[in-house]
Amino acid sequence: MCYTENMFGFIKDGHVFGECKRSGLGLWECPPFLFIVMGFINICAMLGSYFLASRYTDEPMVAALVVVSVSVLILVIGNFIISGFNKIAEANLLKSEFISIVSHQLRSPLSIFKWTMDILIKESEGQKFNRDDGMYLNILKENTERMIQLVSLLLEANRIESNRLVLARNPIPLYKITEDMVNSVIWYAKAYNVEIELHPLLSPPDIIGDMDRVKMVVQNLIDNAIRYSRGKGKIDVYIKSEGRFLKWEIHDDGVGIPREQQKFIFQKFFRSDNAVKHQTQGSGLGLFIAKAVVEELGGEIGFKSEIDTGSTFWFTLPIKP
Repeated sequence: MCYTENMFGFIKDGHVFGECKRSGLGLWECPPFLFIVMGFINICAMLGSYFLASRYTDEPMVAALVVVSVSVLILVIGNFIISGFNKIAEANLLKSEFISIVSHQLRSPLSIFKWTMDILIKESEGQKFNRDDGMYLNILKENTERMIQLVSLLLEANRIESNRLVLARNPIPLYKITEDMVNSVIWYAKAYNVEIELHPLLSPPDIIGDMDRVKMVVQNLIDNAIRYSRGKGKIDVYIKSEGRFLKWEIHDDGVGIPREQQKFIFQKFFRSDNAVKHQTQGSGLGLFIAKAVVEELGGEIGFKSEIDTGSTFWFTLPIKP
């Protein structure tokens, strides 16, 4: 869709704000809204230049020429600005549609491939497979799961950018979710020579949230803590009540985040320089999605980190009334 061709239609129908929201753009980045603003600026400039010209000259033609010149100048400048935003908005829309289409197209064949690998691995357990063959099958399975996870992250990021993230709000057991996740990654953590511990909480209350998305947040934060730990590391996970909220916190003694890059940590696709050096694999989408999910559910997310010392990430979610 071309913004230029539909500009007047949006304004006439009163769909300016809806179009800006659909495109995932702020008002000051949205061409239809900027078109209206430039119109007001042009009117004000015409009136201002007319009064100034009338005050300092007695020639009506001179006053009219000043008004026309100022109006044309503003119109030309505004046209260049809006044209630039048109291109940005169209590129952003095309990019989102492309990611959505490609992700959906990849998801089905990857899932089928994973199911096929599961069947082959199960059948190989009862047969005398070559040791290398079994290892290759497991490598294929792990990489397929990694690709499926990446596709899911891309779809989720696309929903967030296009304001289509819809979350359920049901009572869910955050402590139990975390306990199950910690138990499932113990061997994964040992492969990195990392010990992980969930500190107990007596009678943990339920929170209000979306089960699948909260699991994704917990998994991303635990996975980051494991992958960016160094040597024989220790990871501690704490959950505690703070008023009307339950606070989830994870501490690691890993590589840390450089102070000058900490302000970018929740941006899409961002990975700090030392994180890339320490762990080449990663999409830079996990924290971007985690922030969007937590804030949409009425909570907060944050962190503190020191280079070569470690990081502590935390988030809060409302407790079930």
